[in-house]
Amino acid sequence: MNIPSLRSLACAFPLILSAAVAHATPAITTGTINTPDGKLYYEAHGRGPALILVAGGPGSSRVSLMPEFDEMASDHTVIYFDNIGRGRSSALAAGRKHSPERDAEDIENLRRGLKLDKIDLLGHSYGGFPALAYAGRYAQHLRHLVISSSGHSAAAWQRNIDNINHFVENQYPEVWQQLSALRNKGVSTCSAEYEAAYSVPVDQLYWYDQSKAAARKPVSNDPVDNDSSTVYCDMIGSDAEMTVGGSMAHFDARPKLASVTVPTLITAGRYDPVMPPVVAFETGKAFPAGVAQVHIYEHSAHRPWVEEADAYFVALHRFLNSSLNSSH
Repeated sequence: MNIPSLRSLACAFPLILSAAVAHATPAITTGTINTPDGKLYYEAHGRGPALILVAGGPGSSRVSLMPEFDEMASDHTVIYFDNIGRGRSSALAAGRKHSPERDAEDIENLRRGLKLDKIDLLGHSYGGFPALAYAGRYAQHLRHLVISSSGHSAAAWQRNIDNINHFVENQYPEVWQQLSALRNKGVSTCSAEYEAAYSVPVDQLYWYDQSKAAARKPVSNDPVDNDSSTVYCDMIGSDAEMTVGGSMAHFDARPKLASVTVPTLITAGRYDPVMPPVVAFETGKAFPAGVAQVHIYEHSAHRPWVEEADAYFVALHRFLNSSLNSSH
């Protein structure tokens, strides 16, 4: 999952689409869907079966997955959207809490609002959490499920936190000393001061090839599309860089997955410490035997869809175009 907002949650300024997968600009429509929690903003790119994308964070907007996933618009309607509290969607009303389960309801409200029958659903990083929650509640509306560089529970998120802190403590001891001093003064890990220091080494963990990071370009300069640290810390808790708290503390998608028979693809980068391959295999084992397949990208960290774009999108096209007439 993408770590907090100041840690380039879900690739807030993604790479320009590589020449290898670039294609003509797809047809684009935009709109909003009315929901009990407010308006959901979406953009639909291309034509064909609906592929709904769930962004990471928690706190990232749809732009975190743009423009790379337009590669799928040649034979799918790629639907980017902003969960409530993010991007151009409504803020969550006072007294309501952000959670993976609440975000899963955004997916269902979007499906209903667009009058879609069955959908293909892809959740990247944190986005995989509400995607799994959706599968546990609404499997009858899924044609295919893709979980990309994501996790399954609070335990997986805690592993992410621990892996990252281990890296910072050992590889950047001078930064760790600074962070420890801040904590000793009572500074929250969700504070801007803490995140400013933390983000410097942590950004490196998202990339197998640092030159990919250097090539990143923003797709939106509108502040409304920026990551929301409010959503992140509301969902993970006030000590989000140390211990899973908030609504995520009690989340575990795995029990309900035991009865989900939707064809499922789970992907991970071999060198991703944020959501490592072991978590992908754990997620796969939560499904009935033979339902989920795991694909590891050997030259990637957290974003195989950028670092190995050709291989990633060839595999994704193949998977989504299989079993189109499946009864699942």
